[in-house]
Amino acid sequence: MTFVDNQVALRCGYGIAETGLQVITVSGSDAPSWLTTLSSQVLTGMAAGESREMLFLDANGRVKFAAGIVWTGEVAWLFTADALALAQFLESMKFMSRVEVAVRAELTVWGFFTPSLAEEVLAHFGPIWTDPWPGITAGGTAYSPRSQAHPGQDYPARLGVVPVEKTAAVRAQLLSEWEQLSWPRETEDGYSLAAPVFAAAADWRALRIAAWRPYGTDIDPRTLPHELDWLRTAVHLNKGCYCGQETVARIVNLGHPPRRAVFLHLDGSSSLLPPPGAKLYAGSRKVGTVQASANHFEDGPIALGLVKRTAPTGQLTVCWKEGEEEQSLAAAVTVITDPAGVSWQGQSRIDRKAFADASPRSGSGSLNIAG
Repeated sequence: MTFVDNQVALRCGYGIAETGLQVITVSGSDAPSWLTTLSSQVLTGMAAGESREMLFLDANGRVKFAAGIVWTGEVAWLFTADALALAQFLESMKFMSRVEVAVRAELTVWGFFTPSLAEEVLAHFGPIWTDPWPGITAGGTAYSPRSQAHPGQDYPARLGVVPVEKTAAVRAQLLSEWEQLSWPRETEDGYSLAAPVFAAAADWRALRIAAWRPYGTDIDPRTLPHELDWLRTAVHLNKGCYCGQETVARIVNLGHPPRRAVFLHLDGSSSLLPPPGAKLYAGSRKVGTVQASANHFEDGPIALGLVKRTAPTGQLTVCWKEGEEEQSLAAAVTVITDPAGVSWQGQSRIDRKAFADASPRSGSGSLNIAG
């Protein structure tokens, strides 16, 4: 199977993919309130089976860890990119809290898109995390241009777990159930699927890049959640008392994030993909770096990047070293985070203030708002 076959089948619910993610469980009577105190999200009051997303920030509001969370009623399941480091951080913050933190190294994380038979099969081994991206969840806001259609609107991604020792058996079960369907299968957009697929992490990465979906692997030591438009799903602006909250609120209300996320269409004349950290240039000026890249079944080579807020919105050049050779590719830029640097919530405040400033003073006559 090619990456085209893999990604088309995944998108249609006839496949499952490795994700490279890991799992932590947090149990104990204090788990929801404790995680709420430590993270950017409100986790108290979650119903059993409910999914949310959260970030753990440093004192300057920079992202240290990101995690999707499912609450089962007794245990919080965290899906994250670096389980060991996150678990060590959580252990250091336990103090007198009644919680137990466990890295579930015996489990592997698979991803799939709904509707899919995989959801029922994987539900036997643990809860299913429903990705909220790109919907603006309670307490959230967005930094993308309002007039711009978001490609993540068609991104019904799910994560589930399988015991490592049962991987072969689960693959055989899924294959058996899928093979009961008639093959080949024609998709609504004209692709013909010869068989169900077990895709690689690169295929999962390509689909989430195309949806502008940030992961914990995309951060660097300076990453602010605003820069990646992460306030959509992972930050609750109406909660306080967590590390980094002042910076988050200050940028939303008064400031502008210093960098912004961009989607990159890469020149497809080369088979090479830039690695994370590859440099982005506008002419001779370095303006940012690549965070993730992959080959997409429709868009070809694509990437997510982080650039200075003042970087031009046109074409950039990606440069990196492959062995001893210098490599470069042209990259067409699509805006993810608005260069204006103002969130939807912040823009609403600006609009209200502008309207108030335009209101007539007493005795100055009526204000024509009809245009």
